[in-house]
Amino acid sequence: MNLNFRIQQEFFFLLKSKAVLGVMTLLLIMSGVSVVLGLNYVAAERQEIVELIQLDTEERAHKRTLAYDYGGAAYDAFHAAWNPPSDLTFAAIGQRDLNPTLMRIRALAIEGQIYETDSINPELALAGRFDFAFVAAYLLPLVIVFVFYDLLAAERESGRLNLLTVTAQNARSLWSIRILLRFIGVLIAVLLPLWIGMSVEGASVGLMLSATLAITLEAVFWTALVLVIATRPNFRSETIAAISVGTWIVLTLAIPIAGKVYIESSVTGIKGSEVALVQRESVNDAWDLPKSVTMDAFYASHPEWANSAPLHEEWHWKWYYAFHQVGDEMAAGLAQEYRATMLARDELTARFSLLSPAVAIQRRLEALAQTNLSASLAFEDQVRDYHEEIRRAYYPVLFEEVPFSKERLAQIAIPDFSESAGLDSE
Repeated sequence: MNLNFRIQQEFFFLLKSKAVLGVMTLLLIMSGVSVVLGLNYVAAERQEIVELIQLDTEERAHKRTLAYDYGGAAYDAFHAAWNPPSDLTFAAIGQRDLNPTLMRIRALAIEGQIYETDSINPELALAGRFDFAFVAAYLLPLVIVFVFYDLLAAERESGRLNLLTVTAQNARSLWSIRILLRFIGVLIAVLLPLWIGMSVEGASVGLMLSATLAITLEAVFWTALVLVIATRPNFRSETIAAISVGTWIVLTLAIPIAGKVYIESSVTGIKGSEVALVQRESVNDAWDLPKSVTMDAFYASHPEWANSAPLHEEWHWKWYYAFHQVGDEMAAGLAQEYRATMLARDELTARFSLLSPAVAIQRRLEALAQTNLSASLAFEDQVRDYHEEIRRAYYPVLFEEVPFSKERLAQIAIPDFSESAGLDSE
């Protein structure tokens, strides 16, 4: 009995196994649905970015026609900032559901604008999104359990095992071919929609290979684990199924839940809302303080404007923007503490991923899709840098007290966010 005949025979047996084909088809459908939903999500985000840029530009130009001083022009001028989706975002939404990806910022205090800009749907955050990462982390292992749990037990319980072993020239090749065909079938079912989605997005070959490798390694792990249980000679199929599903529950549900509880209890810290509150209180308190207190604090961090004309009792825009900047500086330490807390929790999560394949594959896909915590913090840094460019563009006319004119206002050029952040043009 040659190898080609054995492969053809096992392929024929696979086609006759309606239950196995049915669950593979279900995996294909679920993977396809998740990819379609992800592509729709990404398309909607890109459309929102295009609309945001257009409306933002039109509104800012209109506001400038109405301006009668530089401070008011800066106050009314919102500037769009956005975090464009990557070529793999559709597969792993990640932190994009938890943190703002579209913002409109201005020259006022930035910490409040970052941490108060939150349009998250709490119900959506609780349930999570049905994306490809969810399929890979939770559904793929269950399908593998169903496909492989009775590979030997069904033959043994039907009385065919000894006959198959005796008639086969190489018993090991008999099972290896059957395992390989089923494994390939599962991989195709889960990966085909992903490949199609990445092709639609124009993803690079390297990115496609990295994502494929991650999914393949996860499938290898679960297949090997189920086969170790399934090859126990004294286990019946019901026992194998129960142990396999129990293992799935422990690795994909119990460990991540226990890890989340442990991380939240062991790594405590402030929240983003507390950073915004400190900044807001500092700004509000400045109205009741002598102007010299605010200006001395501002000049300490911006000595290049220390020779600006002194303030009197009347209102002045440079004092207004100075106490907003001082408010940011007051909250800067807390902002760093908040970031350190998030990074510490993320590091612990990475350690728990060594115990949970579900967490590991989600983290890997989010890293490839640039939707993880690092990507979110990088966007925050880009927004802060852009805010720095915005406020410093107005400082010369404010602190040098340049007489207002529409011509001089038009000379205050602020780059587009894509130029500031080094993004590809949308």
